[in-house]
Amino acid sequence: MDNREGMAAAALGDLRKCLELAESIGNLEYVDGADPDLELGALYEISLESERPPVLVFRNIKGYPPGYQVAVNVRSSEVFDTGARGLELVQNYRRHRRKSVAPIPPVVVDKGPTLENIHEGAAVDISAFPAPRWHQDDGGRYIGTECMVITRDPDTGWVNFGTYRVQVHDKTTLVVFIEHGKHGDVIRRKYWAQGKPCPMAISVGQAPVLGATAASTPGPGVSEYDIAGSRLGRPIEVIEGRHTGLPFPADSELVFEGFMPAPEVRAEPEGPFGEWPGYYASSTRPEPVLEVKAVYHRNDPIITGAPPMKPTLPGFWYGTAGSSHIRAAALWDELEAAGVPGVKGVWKLPGGGPRFINVIAIEQMHQGHAKMAGLVAAGCGSNAYLGRIVIVVDHDIDITKTAEVMWALATRWDPKTQTDIIDGCWTGYIDPMIEPARREKDDLSNSRIIIYAVRPFAWKKEFPQVNAVRPDYADEIRKRWAGKLRFLNGDSSA
Repeated sequence: MDNREGMAAAALGDLRKCLELAESIGNLEYVDGADPDLELGALYEISLESERPPVLVFRNIKGYPPGYQVAVNVRSSEVFDTGARGLELVQNYRRHRRKSVAPIPPVVVDKGPTLENIHEGAAVDISAFPAPRWHQDDGGRYIGTECMVITRDPDTGWVNFGTYRVQVHDKTTLVVFIEHGKHGDVIRRKYWAQGKPCPMAISVGQAPVLGATAASTPGPGVSEYDIAGSRLGRPIEVIEGRHTGLPFPADSELVFEGFMPAPEVRAEPEGPFGEWPGYYASSTRPEPVLEVKAVYHRNDPIITGAPPMKPTLPGFWYGTAGSSHIRAAALWDELEAAGVPGVKGVWKLPGGGPRFINVIAIEQMHQGHAKMAGLVAAGCGSNAYLGRIVIVVDHDIDITKTAEVMWALATRWDPKTQTDIIDGCWTGYIDPMIEPARREKDDLSNSRIIIYAVRPFAWKKEFPQVNAVRPDYADEIRKRWAGKLRFLNGDSSA
């Protein structure tokens, strides 16, 4: 293992070690005295104008104790940068997903840093911790954006956690927004159907590996703890909550534990909140609440933040909140698992965030091959929620370059004969194209377009040849003239 791999492995399993290493390589910047009302969020958004933003650690936050901090851009830190770009980076994520097929379950311990401070009953005060108002039109302060919302299936005992937005309502109440159909929603509804409140724990500061797995999409019954442990090569140490028995990380920075009654029992206004499509589409509506019974936190807790921003920002595209490369890797794996042959690449076009615009490159092998790839991509697990466009192209298209994809659309796609539109697909409240009347009735479905921008298989051999230097000959010329011409060395000066 080289130094870069060793550093990344150490940082992955320990938030504080991650920040220490980021600082050691000059990739961390401290921000003192920022106002959590908009200023902190604005500085974060401006940092995303850079493709590789630094880790920002906000300290001495206005209105809070000096030791309480908020860290952003953590999982996009250069600590984890392998130097890979484009499809190589997607392939790296695929290798991580398959690195160990054996899950490593968590291990329960009775002590850990998160137990340094415990507040119960009248001592519970959520407002004591920094919760920024990230965007100018947000309806409140959000303490949960890079968080773990932990639940346990009452039928099977399956422990699940996911990332959902968490708004502060008052000193003892959090409002949690979970889209219909997400695992956390399926589990909580089982408790409500039994007339019980749903036990829930929320960590808002944890190891990067847990933030990454919380944002992933494993299948039902698969615990994210097992995946995280497998990736680290060791079990995640967890502590069972005093009130719910739910396991939360023993080194979490800050954990809220309590119960979520059914919405007909109690619901409070949530939102609006600026979401990753770039809009305030989900508006304000009553949402279920977590009635907090206990708060656990380390001394000088560090809250991790990754609020969604407009998906055209370079730092969002490459960084934590976007997760585009991770989702491209998951989609690639699912295409192959479904038996789609000849997949040469999967990409998410910038501007579409991690879900809206999916591009698949294939080497066509038979009639209907492109349609097979497109239909699977439109409906498979990681891509089923909140999709919009699937574009299938030939394998000679560099799908990491938007201009190449648009060229394929312009020259190899016949809108009338090479398009499918599918209705009744799964979407959510944050979809800006859901009409107000449908939104009010919880009618949350949308349509998908599949574009087959490929040479028609029946006459692909007769399709006009591409006007370009062959890649192998271009490489030969670059080598032959390297050192003799400045433009070949990236020097465009006179």
